[in-house]
Amino acid sequence: MSHSYSRRTFLQTSAAAGAAFAAPPQLSRALAPSNRESSGPPAKPAFPVTDYHVHLSEHLSMEQAVDLAKQRGVQIGIVEHPGPGYKLNSDADLKQYLDTLRKYPVHIGLQPVYPGWSKAFSQPLLDQLDYILMDALTLPNPDGTFLAIWQIDTMVDDEQAFMSRYMQFIEQVMTTEPIDIFGWPTFLPVPIARQYADLWTNPRMQRIIDLARSKHIAIEINEVSHVPDASFITLAKRAGLKFTFGTDSRTPQGAAHLYYCYQMANKCGLTEADMFVPRKKSLS
Repeated sequence: MSHSYSRRTFLQTSAAAGAAFAAPPQLSRALAPSNRESSGPPAKPAFPVTDYHVHLSEHLSMEQAVDLAKQRGVQIGIVEHPGPGYKLNSDADLKQYLDTLRKYPVHIGLQPVYPGWSKAFSQPLLDQLDYILMDALTLPNPDGTFLAIWQIDTMVDDEQAFMSRYMQFIEQVMTTEPIDIFGWPTFLPVPIARQYADLWTNPRMQRIIDLARSKHIAIEINEVSHVPDASFITLAKRAGLKFTFGTDSRTPQGAAHLYYCYQMANKCGLTEADMFVPRKKSLS
């Protein structure tokens, strides 16, 4: 079940290589170099900003992440994957993770990949986390394997059948997993990403929004995949949902470097009141 290599490294290359193809047409135009140059980078919001989706790696140390946060005027939230194939598999692992990160001015989170992950940990330790972020990108197959829908070579033979299966898993994640933030919302695999406006119908978007509201789950605005779009964010804001910004970065180039998040915050009129507040409100 291990996706340790692919989740940590292939994610970056697949997202980068597929970004232009995968982005909805209107977003591709908005992010084109000529438009960026003419309008300039989006203004940083007036409220305090946090990148809640940063992974430490061989390319990004804790010290680098803290320095980047200071340079870019952004707080940092560190996440690690728990479960088979990853570093955190027991209470002892989780305690060491918490103790290590508490030494630094960062928020401490987890990013589970597989359903049922929390059974490996005691609740008192999980309660010491600032937040838990989970996406629905590792889709269970009927045979017990998993489909990593964020990979470039993901195949989709029937987009409607895929959406039905995808929505079922999204509902499972949002209703049965102990999460605070739903990551990569409305992401679509590369082969069907240009059908974003057609496949993300109002009933499907509203279902995610209703689940998030009932479970008090915040919505991530994801810098890598440029999701969700402004229409979803506007609907979610009207419903009173909270939002986070996340780069899902493992490099100094990406961590705390927010363009799409700022663009959406400005376009959709997000304020400090719309933003997620972690369990621990102040950093040490």
